[in-house]
Amino acid sequence: MPDYSKCVIYTIKTPNGLYVGSTCNFVNRKHNHKYAIHNENAHTYNFKLYKNIRENNDEWDMKPYNVFPCENKMQMNIEEERVRRELNADLNMSSCYNTEQDIVENKKQYYQDNKDKILEHQKQYHKDNREKILERQKQYEKKNKEQISERKKQYYQDNKEKYSEYRKKKKEEKQQNINMELAD
Repeated sequence: MPDYSKCVIYTIKTPNGLYVGSTCNFVNRKHNHKYAIHNENAHTYNFKLYKNIRENNDEWDMKPYNVFPCENKMQMNIEEERVRRELNADLNMSSCYNTEQDIVENKKQYYQDNKDKILEHQKQYHKDNREKILERQKQYEKKNKEQISERKKQYYQDNKEKYSEYRKKKKEEKQQNINMELAD
């Protein structure tokens, strides 16, 4: 387990970019960055940082930004994110710590950006799995019959006025249709 009392927030500068990271072992982390720059088999090879370093003829400099002893990874990530935002680091591919509000906003934004694609996927899924979905609904209703019944009763109690207005409206529409048929 890492010794978070030795945590360091660091920066990597290239001629036209900045990256902020954090580690509990600065020397090892620097070695890992060096390894990933030119190792095409590394899963990080195509990360923005490493592409930028290669585009700049391997010109980069990694330095500690501040020593940040802390108790756990979350505290380290929060500090890293604070520094990343403070310095406007442009080579980080994502934030390293999201608040609940950030997560909700990101999900909303993703949905807005991909609404058509998501709806099309859902439509296709329902089309391809119609029987499976219906069977699952039947099983759920069978298993939760009492709870569903209670929810329906409660909903009816909470919405009596709406039901009354709806029935009254339907009755008036029916009467108008009858009157129109009689008039013809």
